Order: sequence, then C-alpha cells, then structure tokens
Amino acid sequence: MHANDELDLASLRREFPITERWAYFDHATYGPHPRAYVQTLADVAQQLSADVLGATSAGLEEVRASAARLLHAPVEQVALLRSTGEATNLVASGVDWQPGDEVILYELDFPSLIAPWLAVADRGVQVRVVRDEGRNRFELEDFVELMTPRTRAVSVSLVNNTTGFRAPVEALAAECAARNIWLTVDAVQAVGSMDVDAPSLGGDVVAAHSYKFLLSGFGQALVYCSDRAKRELRVPHVGLRNMRMDPNGTLFDSGLNLFDSARRFEPSVPNLAANLAMGAAINLLLETGPRRIEAHNRQLCARLCDGLQEMGYTLITSQAEGESAGLVCAVKDGVASDSIQERLAAAHMMSAVRGGNLRFAPHLYNTEAEVDQLISALREPVRA
Repeated sequence: MHANDELDLASLRREFPITERWAYFDHATYGPHPRAYVQTLADVAQQLSADVLGATSAGLEEVRASAARLLHAPVEQVALLRSTGEATNLVASGVDWQPGDEVILYELDFPSLIAPWLAVADRGVQVRVVRDEGRNRFELEDFVELMTPRTRAVSVSLVNNTTGFRAPVEALAAECAARNIWLTVDAVQAVGSMDVDAPSLGGDVVAAHSYKFLLSGFGQALVYCSDRAKRELRVPHVGLRNMRMDPNGTLFDSGLNLFDSARRFEPSVPNLAANLAMGAAINLLLETGPRRIEAHNRQLCARLCDGLQEMGYTLITSQAEGESAGLVCAVKDGVASDSIQERLAAAHMMSAVRGGNLRFAPHLYNTEAEVDQLISALREPVRA
C-alpha cells in the first residue's frame, strides 16, 4: 500500500480492547466488538430504560443505508435478517419446487449453507454434490458438469470457512443466469474483511452474518436481494414490518400489501439495540475504507503465508490468482493442528482449527508485528 493508503493502526487498536491482551487472528470465528458498538449498545439500552417511548426503530433505516454502502448495493435491495442461514432459506423455501428438481452444493461448505436444501428433500428435490477430492478448492467446470435441465439452484460460499478458497462466484453466476438457475452466496467470510460488491457477484441472494468480520455479534445479517429475488420468491413470514399499512382502514379491507423492496422479507421488529450497534460497527468499516481494509488484510495474509512456507507448513488456501481472500489455512505434517492452536492460545495468540486445518483470519487492527510474533511462536514451542 502507498503511505497515504495505510490504516491508522494506533487509533484502530484503541477501538478494540482485545488488543490489550491478545494477538487475535480468529475473526473468521468471531469478531470482537469495537468500542463504538459497545457504546451504541449501552446508549440504546439506557434510552429504553429511561425513556422507552422516545426510542423508535427509525434508526434501522440508517443501518440499512450503511449496509447498502458496504455492499455497494441499492438500499431497496438490502434486507436486515437474522443469519446467513435464514437468507439461504429465502430461496430454499421460496421457490415452487417440483419433484425431480435439483440443487448443487459444494462438499466442504458450511452446514447452514447445506441444511436448507436437505430440508426440501421431502418435496422431491435432489441434492447433487461437488466433491472436493483433496483439492481444497473446485473448478467452475465441477458445477457446470452437474447442471442439467432440472437444476433449479446452486448455493456456495464466496470464501470457504475451512480452506480460505475464494470461489469463482462471478463466473458461476453467469452460468446460472444463462440457465435460469437460482444462486445463493454465503459471504460471511468476506464482507467486512474484503471489499465486496454484492450486485457484481451476480447472486440472487448474497448474505453475511454479523458476528465475524462485521464485528457485531449474533442475530443480524446483511442480505442483498436481486430484483428477481424480490419479484419471484415467496415471502416466508408476514408481519407488521414487511407490509404497507392503510392508516384509515384495516387489513380486512386492504389485504396484504407487501413492500416491493427487500424489506418484504423482514416481518417483525428486530433487536433494536443490537442492530443500531451493528450500524456503528459498519460505519467504522466504512470510515476506515473497505478497499484499504482489504489491502491491509491481504498484506498481512501474504506475510503470514511466506512465514508458514519457510517453516515447512503446507498452505491449504489456494495461492492461485484470485483464489484467496482474508483467510490463511495451513497444516504441519506430523503435528496435530489442535495442539498448535492450543499452544498459541496459551501465549495469547488466537487462531482456530477447521476441517483439521489451522486457520488464521486477521482484520483491520492487526499489525505486521503481530504477524511476525505469530510466525515466531509457530517456529518455537509456545510457552504461556
């Protein structure tokens, strides 16, 4: 990065109290809250305690606007849901399935990306699986070869949680569009860490839960919905929040009048405090700059990859052009990844193990010095 693109790491680290005790490289599991999130949560809770009638949900539209900016999406195409799994279910439960219809999934994807499709098996939907076969990645052709005239949906992660593989989603979306196939994209391991342009991915539903790189805890998700999704998907739940109300009549008079925007998928009032606090965390990401954050995270990952390879680790995350993002997954022959993770944790360096692989996921406030500290700890036995 050029000097004027470098992040103000000193200020960012003050925003994250976890840096006082940990070299934290596990944002792919859980992202710690910045002070702005905590302060907003406290402020809203205080207002709800002292002046409950003065608290309104109007601020949710500001959160939606910030989410739209982060996703590079029109605000009317952004829904605030509860999880990535709920977003995947919009398609799984919202399509008029016929016996013999097919959906294609990748073997190593996260369970919440797979379960919704298994749940429609009782409607005669057949699940076809792209096998990994030890590659820790897949080719576009693996999906194309499984497509038939009965294929109705494809579901895949933008960045895989066990390998760090950045999927060729844009090319896959083009193949799906040519065949009128629904595409859902789990972007939870990318949004916040990388600069994700959701519309450009080409998916019908692109979703990211809030508790990882969005640094915002559980129970919220940013969801991009294509025009097709808004127009054609059955709305699974209807409530006060996703329909227009006639102030001079009743529902018996007007009937259901759902929003045309992605708000049609939001039936009820969400956790107000948590959503407004998430807005504060999103604004921190926006103020820092998603492109700058991505460049910073890629630089840290590249430094870590070099160190791991020098020490004889095998990189699981593909190093091919365009096939990596903000995660680094690796293994050490003859050494259990769990034992390495435990040794690092004893020295206050947090990583994770997924699918037998060590996984490291830096974020905007991590430093090159912390990466070097991590490499040194991996080189020598770690002592508390």
